[in-house]
Amino acid sequence: MRAAVYRGRDDVRVERIPVPEPGRGEMLLHVDSSGICPTDLKKIHKGLQPPPRVFGHEIAGTVAALGPGTTGLREGQRVVLLHHMPCRTCFYCRRRAFAQCPKFKVNGTTAGFEPAGGGYAEYVKALDWIVGPGTVAIPDGVTAEEAVFVEPVATCLKAVVKAGVGKGETALVVGQGPIGLLLMQLVRLAGAGVLVTDPLPERRALALRLGAAAALDPSDDVLGELRGLTEGRGADHAFVAAGGQAPFAQALAATRPAGRIMSFAATSPGETAEVDLGVLTTSEKEILTSYSSSLDLQDQAAQIVFSREIRVRELVSHRFPIERAAEAFALAAQPAPGTLKVLLDMGPGTGS
Repeated sequence: MRAAVYRGRDDVRVERIPVPEPGRGEMLLHVDSSGICPTDLKKIHKGLQPPPRVFGHEIAGTVAALGPGTTGLREGQRVVLLHHMPCRTCFYCRRRAFAQCPKFKVNGTTAGFEPAGGGYAEYVKALDWIVGPGTVAIPDGVTAEEAVFVEPVATCLKAVVKAGVGKGETALVVGQGPIGLLLMQLVRLAGAGVLVTDPLPERRALALRLGAAAALDPSDDVLGELRGLTEGRGADHAFVAAGGQAPFAQALAATRPAGRIMSFAATSPGETAEVDLGVLTTSEKEILTSYSSSLDLQDQAAQIVFSREIRVRELVSHRFPIERAAEAFALAAQPAPGTLKVLLDMGPGTGS
């Protein structure tokens, strides 16, 4: 099969590698569509993990084969495949900090080599602890491109729930790339009004079409706009969906006293931002973080996507065949005009 194989820092090559064989309790999935995620791009660009690997963890596909003893699935069934599952019994799982579970940190899907997601290939194998709890059936009428969003929506939903967004509140989302646009829509779904910032005019325009109350350039008077909407207080919540000091500083400044700032964009070592602890303490602002998804929100995230409670199809800007994977990665890595969510499209499997 064809796969985009990570061979080293900034080195991904489309190669032919063996199709994985599903063992007992395992499943082989034909990848119909796979989303390119910034976290994988960072691993590739910064060389964060040893090669060779096949990344890709936003996966929708068709069950191609089942290993001996695998139950609850059938060949030809369309599913979303999730690459991590917690043990449900450890110290962290008992406290619902599922992403900190040691078992969760072990990747359970592979296209070959060390398990690393495997979605950037024509076929991917799910290991036995992923099969079942890590598969979500895709309803009729939902495309693979839409289903790809279940995993990123799950991560964003966790952040919105953790921030405690409520009806009638006001939130700022800094950055309107694909993740920022998902966060914005989920915050709206929670009942809050949302103001967003992004330097690209077309992203601001899309945010308005998808329901943002206002969309500003980061250089505009963002704080003044928020104060005008909140009787002078500022945002109840701010979500940082863009990396760097400036986005973080804007979120911190725009949040009201005793408000909450959710740091979401930083996902690799070395990403830093400075904060004045004196100002932070006296204003009682809370800085929160959220990473990956939460098992207890998995079904809700899938329902949000499948029922189209938020709009995800409009976030897809480019589709590439696997042969052009390197081009797809390069495009997704640059927040250029006209670029939002980039997908690798392997074509539909044989299924219902």
